[in-house]
Amino acid sequence: MPKQHYWNGLHVPYIAQWTAEAVEQPKIVRIVRRGGEGIGYEDENSVTDRRHEALWVRSGLGQGRGRPDFARLNSLRQKRAMRYSLCQVCGESVLDSRADERTLHLMGAAAPIVEGETTTAPALHPLCAIESIEACPHLRRAFAAALVQYTPLWGVAGVVFAPVTLAPLPTPGKHPDDLAHVSIGDKRIRWTLANFTVVSLHGITPVSLEELHAMAEEDARRAAAGGQRVGIT
Repeated sequence: MPKQHYWNGLHVPYIAQWTAEAVEQPKIVRIVRRGGEGIGYEDENSVTDRRHEALWVRSGLGQGRGRPDFARLNSLRQKRAMRYSLCQVCGESVLDSRADERTLHLMGAAAPIVEGETTTAPALHPLCAIESIEACPHLRRAFAAALVQYTPLWGVAGVVFAPVTLAPLPTPGKHPDDLAHVSIGDKRIRWTLANFTVVSLHGITPVSLEELHAMAEEDARRAAAGGQRVGIT
């Protein structure tokens, strides 16, 4: 099981950003690549700085060092959790807890999760979902949960830059940290500084809080019988 980190008695989610992980961001420049113009770095590394045609923000790895910022996600761990189906809270695989390989998703919203909805939030275990709801004021006010059959890659979340001025375009939400969701194949993706992977959710089965508790209890029984841990213990 990945090492769990705590701060002032609070369990810090696997994908949360720590102050020691902040790195200086290089200057954005205009570049020409196969497929056309876009943004890039002068010292760009094609292996680590670019994926799905988008330029990616640089992020450090220093989990457990400094102070956690519960409102921000570490770009590298978010991408890893999405790619390998890791729980956003404990960092373990979420595929081990269900025979049908459906994954559980949780959002801070009063409206139910709908077919085809996009998200930057990785899946999580039922027990980790309950922990998140109890610990997060935003989720305590309103949340939506669902079991999802499949979660294909949809695109990226980031800041889109204007092709002429190279100035960041206004974000679509109410807060400066809100990011634009840009799909794979969208011509804007070459002008996007990506922060997170975005997937779309399909085969939705809504889950209530009571059902979450029942799923967590079933996971605990199965783990005890099989000698394995599922989620936070």
